[in-house]
Amino acid sequence: MRKAIYEKLIEIETLEAVYQPYSAPENCATPYATVKMWGDEEAPENYKGQKDSFSVFIYNSPDSFISLDSLVWEVRGKLDNVTLTADDGTVFIPEYIKTTEDMHDDVKNLFLKRIDFDIAGLRI
Repeated sequence: MRKAIYEKLIEIETLEAVYQPYSAPENCATPYATVKMWGDEEAPENYKGQKDSFSVFIYNSPDSFISLDSLVWEVRGKLDNVTLTADDGTVFIPEYIKTTEDMHDDVKNLFLKRIDFDIAGLRI
């Protein structure tokens, strides 16, 4: 699933790159995104009884959140309720859940936002 998500995100021309969590190089070009998979969990409210979750973190220079807000909409447009296919043929549809508050990464001195998605699944 992760690879299909990455491939969809790299279609966003305003992103310089998409990295795995904790792997963005020091002083890399911005804006960039990382994708963190949270794993599966029970979801009694979900008709399939299980869901996987992931988050897209968008980083940008610490001068304006307005450009990050635009990127949030681009990410949502690429991933929300879009049918994706994993390498093993599994078809899945991410569902947008929320965007978190404006944040600042003190270590990298970058502004960031987190966009959360769920993927309904069937626990076997």
